[in-house]
Amino acid sequence: MREGFPNADLFDTWMGRALYGVAEAARSIAGPLLPGVMRHAQEYLFIRHHVYEERLRQLAPDFVLEVGAGLSPRGLTCTRERPQMIYTEADLPDMVQEKRRRFEQTSLPANYYLTTIDLLGDALVLPVNPREGQRVLAITEGVTDYLSMEEKAVAWKNLSTFLRDAGGGTYLCEIHPMSQHADSPWVAQVAMRTIGALVGGLSFEGRLFECPEDATALMQQCGFDEAYVLDAASLNRSRHHPPMQHCHWLLVEATVGADSRL
Repeated sequence: MREGFPNADLFDTWMGRALYGVAEAARSIAGPLLPGVMRHAQEYLFIRHHVYEERLRQLAPDFVLEVGAGLSPRGLTCTRERPQMIYTEADLPDMVQEKRRRFEQTSLPANYYLTTIDLLGDALVLPVNPREGQRVLAITEGVTDYLSMEEKAVAWKNLSTFLRDAGGGTYLCEIHPMSQHADSPWVAQVAMRTIGALVGGLSFEGRLFECPEDATALMQQCGFDEAYVLDAASLNRSRHHPPMQHCHWLLVEATVGADSRL
């Protein structure tokens, strides 16, 4: 809500407000004493959401599958603004149930779908599938690096198969390679332990790539024709413009089909 994303009011939570308030208080107190990645952490999260949406606008897909959508307002916003676009949001059963609860007093567009998907299952089963000739985009924002390397491989094989069966398409995700934290490795360790504790004691050891080339190589092994890092700074249409050399994530795009990349 603070950033002004449309429909964000539907997904406002006391936990989100509390975490944001604590982070902002710590940042205002410590200020310039913090390393760059911590000083601008909130801005980088806002920028991440903006760059996904800017790349989505550039690709202008007819069909979007977003797995791990959580309480993001993106799908609802896109389908309200673009009636010709099919947007399917998917997540784990508890999250889907919570999102449906928040939609009880909301009129949903006919081109919006909300469903559960097992990204690590044998195949992706959707309530509606892309039609021949549609431009298809798959998104996983805030998902990739919670998965182990083995789980990443399964998820990426499923997504590349989905896109290939659809006649080709594009996939967007972000990664947090260790090379992004070379100047302040202790910050990365503190952040990973803190996030791990917040999500139930998850250990990030062995889940992060050492460099982006390792991620793009695995993507190609999993069935994507191409995989490359996008210039996030050029996609940033937000009001935030901190030094991107401190940004802890990289936006990665992978394609299936020779005509998928713009």
